[in-house]
Amino acid sequence: MNEETTVKKTISNLFSGEVVTAGYTRRGNKLVDPNRFVGFKVGGNVYSNLKLLKNAFGVSNLKELEFEADRLELGSVTAEFYSTEEEYFWGAYLWNNAFRVGSSADRLVLETA
Repeated sequence: MNEETTVKKTISNLFSGEVVTAGYTRRGNKLVDPNRFVGFKVGGNVYSNLKLLKNAFGVSNLKELEFEADRLELGSVTAEFYSTEEEYFWGAYLWNNAFRVGSSADRLVLETA
């Protein structure tokens, strides 16, 4: 029997160019739509995946990454997306060890498109 296993989409296994369902959950309502992941942006540089970004900063986790970006005064670390339905760019920012969306800091939700 050859069953295909579905790998849960997370920020750690996201690569630029991938199309995923992304957004956030607020008050029990999931607000997501199809998006193309552009990459991780920090200090004017864009990285295609989280592993490359963490390697560039010599860190092993999001807490250390957030600290280093702040220490170096590079601004926010963002996961950049392009909404394929609405045709606009948006980003989820790294704050308190997780990627967040909007001024209410809702956690980023990812699913396989």
